[in-house]
Amino acid sequence: MSMRPKLKSDTKGGPLVEESLLLGLAVITVSIVIAVILEATGWAQDVVNGLFQLLKDSWSGLTGLLTP
Repeated sequence: MSMRPKLKSDTKGGPLVEESLLLGLAVITVSIVIAVILEATGWAQDVVNGLFQLLKDSWSGLTGLLTP
């Protein structure tokens, strides 16, 4: 005879809870990755726009000096 108490086993809700938690974790992870990508591309776009504006201003200054 075994002295261990018998545990009641109920596995009906176990897989459903596990899958729900995994899906929730996946949604949060994908949201974070998308937010990071959008933030990085937004920052890069601001840098490129700033460089184009600087180039445009420099070209305008140069053409202003060369025209009589």
